[in-house]
Amino acid sequence: MDLRYLRYFVVVAEEANFTHAAQRLHTVQPSLSRQIQRLEEIIGTPLFKRIKRDRNCLRLTEAGRVFLDQSRAILEQVDKAIDLARQRARDEAGHLSLGFIRGSEMKILSGILPTLKERHPEMKISHSTLSEADLLDALEEGDVQVAFLSGPVDSPTLNSEIILRHRLLVVLPNAHPLSKLRTIQLRRLADMTLIRPIDDDSRFVQILHSIAATEGVEFSSTIKHDNVLSALHSVGLGLGFALVPDYHSEILPRNIVALPLDMHPQPMLEIAMAHRKDDRTPALAYFLSTVRELVAPTLV
Repeated sequence: MDLRYLRYFVVVAEEANFTHAAQRLHTVQPSLSRQIQRLEEIIGTPLFKRIKRDRNCLRLTEAGRVFLDQSRAILEQVDKAIDLARQRARDEAGHLSLGFIRGSEMKILSGILPTLKERHPEMKISHSTLSEADLLDALEEGDVQVAFLSGPVDSPTLNSEIILRHRLLVVLPNAHPLSKLRTIQLRRLADMTLIRPIDDDSRFVQILHSIAATEGVEFSSTIKHDNVLSALHSVGLGLGFALVPDYHSEILPRNIVALPLDMHPQPMLEIAMAHRKDDRTPALAYFLSTVRELVAPTLV
């Protein structure tokens, strides 16, 4: 049954007059009469009694009274369903899922969340931390709308831009003789074990290989880790050294020091902000513009 029949029926019942109901519905009386007649044929019983002295005036039959109550309930439920669907659409438009390479989330979020909450308090933000490969997969599949990861990002389906640049620092145990230096040459670390990320294809590992090649250094051994905290723990135990972005200096244990590399220019890790090209939601556009405004000038 077409819901239009129910809406017409309710108005006719409320007006008890075809002419008045037609005016309220912005239609013509003959057309409205045919719609009601069609509805009565579908149901199989009259819904109105026509008053003989004025065929435009109507009274509900007993069946009509029952059908009126149920029609109002149905239309109310349909309107509620529409409102809920629209509200959910608004909620989704105001929701963003962010993804970060491990260790970068607090540095970036602390720079943007306060302003976002102040300017756009209804925006809901969720975030997760993943490996670089998993983060790209989540972005491509739509599980994450914005990803912050090592740049540059080369993908035909993604837009990306570099928003942060961080120096790479050498982290050593406090007890190591080299920890007293102001800066350190990479060749002096060649005999030590390099503690590096497990993902051989990550941009960060590629940067490490590039730095070693530039300095003509080959490391004697390596230990692989799956997150920065385990890497720092390994350094603290005296198992080797690691290279980390300078934003990790805020979480260094007391038994570890961070030293700049004696290189010119200083090696940098670039953080890119990436999103799908086909994502044109207003919340995303607003978020991107806010990050460009706040993060780029203040956190580089």
